[in-house]
Amino acid sequence: MLIWPDCIPCILRMSLEVARLAMKDEERIKRFMKKLLKLRSLKGEDWSVTSPEVIRDVWIIMEQISGEADPLRWVKEEQNRRALKILPRVREQILRSYDPLEEAVKFAIAGNSIDAMVNRREKSEKIFEILQGHKIDPFEMRQLKERLKRARMLVYLGDNCGEIVLDRLLIETIRDRYDLDVIFVTRTLPVLNDATLQDAISVGMEEVAQVVENGIPEPLPGTVLQKASPQVRTLMEGADLIISKGGGNYDSLTEEERLKGKITFLFQAKCYPYCSLYRLPLGGLIVYNY
Repeated sequence: MLIWPDCIPCILRMSLEVARLAMKDEERIKRFMKKLLKLRSLKGEDWSVTSPEVIRDVWIIMEQISGEADPLRWVKEEQNRRALKILPRVREQILRSYDPLEEAVKFAIAGNSIDAMVNRREKSEKIFEILQGHKIDPFEMRQLKERLKRARMLVYLGDNCGEIVLDRLLIETIRDRYDLDVIFVTRTLPVLNDATLQDAISVGMEEVAQVVENGIPEPLPGTVLQKASPQVRTLMEGADLIISKGGGNYDSLTEEERLKGKITFLFQAKCYPYCSLYRLPLGGLIVYNY
């Protein structure tokens, strides 16, 4: 999905919030914002790009001015700690539910609310409230179950830290019910609060899946197939099913026509474009079989 007009103020607001987390010097923050306002995509002069591509350009400027390759490392560690604290309670609720798989899917999507880019002050426990307030499309859920029945190899594309703890639970739930191999894919280079290989290992992901980096040599908060490593391209092209988490992966992979028919997107309606496309209120849970 290419950027909408709504993406411009959203990216600028997010960039300023991240700059305040990463840099305490107001003069550096001013220099950072000044450089951002020169990007063609943020001036409304280039509508042919996706949000992850714009954020990649923002992040490169962030790295240059902050002098840090991973300026949100401490935020990511905090998010994983917070999510691990609620892990036993979430697991218990999944096991007690009428449909554990659907419940695990809902938690994995709601886990996207543990997000430094939206509101770092939100408590991890908020995901229990989200589940009470939002449902997922039963038709899309049935279709996902059919895809899982037929699959022998699942590639699972991760998104944020914190959220990956609940991805681990979903993968556990899937493997309890279906006989398939799972490969969990992380970012290679740090960007925003997205999970890297080390972040995934720190929450025990290697206990439920083979964990690999996407090999993309840019701080891109999405997945562009032609930029991924040959190993990951081969895995994605050969997979029976790809589960893609988060808006960044959605925005970039809906541009990949050749993967149509085997990607299931799981993400939260965090902005007007998503709410408009899926006719959901803000915070809605989206399962979309592409």
